[in-house]
Amino acid sequence: MMDVRSLGLPVRRWVPDWLAVAALFIVILPVLMVNGAYTGSMLEVSNTLGTNTEDITMAYYAASAGMAIGYPIVPKVLSAFPAKPLLLADLVLQFFLSWICARSQNADILIVASFVIGFLKGFMMLWFIRIVKFIFSPKDVRSEFYSYFYPLVFGFGQLSMVLTAELAYHYDWKYMYYFEMTLMLLSVLTVIICFRQDKDRTGLPIEELHLREMLVAAVGVLMLMYVADYGKMLDWMASFKIRAYLVIGPILIAFFIWLQAHAEKPFVNLAPLYQPKAIVGYLYMMLVMFFSTSTTLLTNYMTSILQVDSARTYLLYIWMLPGYVLGAFICFWWFRWQRWRFRFLIAGGMACFALFFGILYFTVSPESTYEMLFFPVFIRGLGMLVVIIAFALFSVEDLNPKFLLSNAFFLILSRSVLAPIMATSFYSNVLYHLQQKYMHSLSETLTMADPLAASRFSQSLSSGIGQGHGYAEAAQMATSSLYATLQQQSLLLALKDILGWLFIVTLVIAIVSRFIPFHKTIRVTFAKAGDDMV
Repeated sequence: MMDVRSLGLPVRRWVPDWLAVAALFIVILPVLMVNGAYTGSMLEVSNTLGTNTEDITMAYYAASAGMAIGYPIVPKVLSAFPAKPLLLADLVLQFFLSWICARSQNADILIVASFVIGFLKGFMMLWFIRIVKFIFSPKDVRSEFYSYFYPLVFGFGQLSMVLTAELAYHYDWKYMYYFEMTLMLLSVLTVIICFRQDKDRTGLPIEELHLREMLVAAVGVLMLMYVADYGKMLDWMASFKIRAYLVIGPILIAFFIWLQAHAEKPFVNLAPLYQPKAIVGYLYMMLVMFFSTSTTLLTNYMTSILQVDSARTYLLYIWMLPGYVLGAFICFWWFRWQRWRFRFLIAGGMACFALFFGILYFTVSPESTYEMLFFPVFIRGLGMLVVIIAFALFSVEDLNPKFLLSNAFFLILSRSVLAPIMATSFYSNVLYHLQQKYMHSLSETLTMADPLAASRFSQSLSSGIGQGHGYAEAAQMATSSLYATLQQQSLLLALKDILGWLFIVTLVIAIVSRFIPFHKTIRVTFAKAGDDMV
């Protein structure tokens, strides 16, 4: 085993290499899973606190926004302060922020705390990346590092959702925060015991933090997120707040870009935005996250049609983990051999999404089973990781290494913030309107002249009377039963409609990607692998 001290891990002299590596992963494990809000317990939290599910969604993605905003200053802070006190301060702050999220009953506090947690995660993640990249790839080959790192990050993120759902269903939604706090304490104890104090460093001038730019970018991004997330609930343009944020948010983003374009030492360099490969990479990764967020449709299907509880619903998504592993394995050897063109890999990854939507379109029905969803979820995980790893490499292929952190800023914002929250809003709004459309269409023809409707009504009526209810009450129960059936049918038709279009769109993108001349090949032996992404 390599000497981990040579990689910059500040462990004590008595700590053997195997224990140092174990300590590294013990420290980062809770950071990979922590968030200010967990979608796995969304319904339980909203029911307990009387909040809307939009509040939990906003808080969940606010953490990714915080990481993106803080990422450009992370290297300066890591270089200016000793590692051990910096890690301890970061972990302790995340511990108390998790406690605040567990105890708070205010959605705004939850969103702000989530943003700060994401901001703090950026420091831990880049510190971890700088060390672990040489463990995963001793020769510092970017494709090899990504093939290990991405399944680790996405895998533990998915695992946290499953664990949250299990704890919320069997115990209480707060238990996930307490579990994370316990892991944080273990990480703090590991740092205190195994890590040594670095040499004193010079510190960092306050102007190097670019506080004004961070504030402008953060407020602008959060306003746009608010519009996408709360638009449906507030009836879009009927809300003054939505109208105001829709104007102020883009103005702040434009002002932020203007500041960076005219600054001698910008907070974020705009060079990646002038690189065609980077733009193509951002667009494809946004598409991938847009299609991946369609699991919200699958969740609606399982809870409303198959009547599956929340714990089993999120347990299904554990099948994405083998897909992540296989996708990483394929990318590892694809870029090591480099015998086939890049576009074949992209076409294959997008074809996985087409297969995912195609299987769902032809199989979702009231008679389907929970087990039938295992394979399509596995395929979705495979396609997602293949395309993300491929375009993470592609977007930085011709990029100057000094712009890698700026690339990470735009990548995280596009891939992990804007794309998923806009996709969530899109699917929620389209599903609602289609369900209302089909509900209206079905109810128009539903009369006692319809033999099937009459049969079901009579059966429910007889059952109600047989249970001892009066005729009027039994008739009301039969009507409610028929209405519930109509709701299920309208939801199923709406899901079929959306899945059909998604199948066609992803199939077209897969075919078109097969013929796009991205380049003849992709070389992956870059310096400084890993500092550009999370």
